[in-house]
Amino acid sequence: MFRLFGGGAADGDRFHNGSLPWDKAYVTEMTVNGRPAVMRIYSARFSEPVVHQLKSRFEQMGAQVQVQENENGATGRAVFPDQSVGFLVLKPPQQPTQQIFVYEPTGERGTSVKSPVPEYRRAKVRTTISDDKTGTYLATLETTSSATETHVFYAGALQGAGWKMISPALIKNGTVSGMAVYEKKSRVCYVQATDRMDGVNTITILVKGGAL
Repeated sequence: MFRLFGGGAADGDRFHNGSLPWDKAYVTEMTVNGRPAVMRIYSARFSEPVVHQLKSRFEQMGAQVQVQENENGATGRAVFPDQSVGFLVLKPPQQPTQQIFVYEPTGERGTSVKSPVPEYRRAKVRTTISDDKTGTYLATLETTSSATETHVFYAGALQGAGWKMISPALIKNGTVSGMAVYEKKSRVCYVQATDRMDGVNTITILVKGGAL
């Protein structure tokens, strides 16, 4: 089976081969949809066309790339003949850098992961990524709710659970979309939701320790 990262956190990185103008932040072993996985996290300047760079690099490696993009980042998959690699780009407003998460399953399915934030019952979970060592949790969900309905739910539920909103989502013509950021003690939660033309919208949740 083709391995993007050689099958382990300590092995080589075939994806970032020096051709990308990104910094390598760190590599860790995580749980993706209940399966062990290797995740590499990169950072890039806010001005970099990261989604285009991701897509081009994966296509150079022989993958078919599926991507959903909006003004605050993107989610997607690179599908190889015998492997599927996921990725997420976060481009928080008013921040100098973007974060790129690339993750590759390395083992068999294990146990389910519990969300550290209130669950939106009108959404279906598509991907969960967790790391007990760092307290990082990432999920993508699909819903027919509008981005406004989604942000209204999370604003109420998170603040009711003790989170403080430190950066609201964009409000334009009465519609809420994009990314909102919350903080609770030493943890930060990003909530991203944007309306799509087909009416099936993607929600991205990232909870991590440390600063923005």
